[in-house]
Amino acid sequence: MALTSDQISAIYAKRRTKGLYTQFLAELLESGENGVDVKETWPQLKDKKATTIKQGFENAKDKKDAPDGAETVDVIVDGEDVFLINSAMVRELVGAEAE
Repeated sequence: MALTSDQISAIYAKRRTKGLYTQFLAELLESGENGVDVKETWPQLKDKKATTIKQGFENAKDKKDAPDGAETVDVIVDGEDVFLINSAMVRELVGAEAE
């Protein structure tokens, strides 16, 4: 029996891929965007819990092979939504809050 798209999505949501969060951090930093909604930007994360996603990005920021500028990315959870904000780019917009 064939799998439905919902079943496939659920399988991928539980799957662990080494270096995925580091790759996504690099994508954000290279994109020139000041921030992104994680679940909209990377659909493969849409079924993961917000706390899991936050921890994945925080761990990626702390790795020795983290992309340049990773330390300036804030990982913000709002309910089940997760946002990455490049604080280096938005510091002038929001003032001291970004520091």
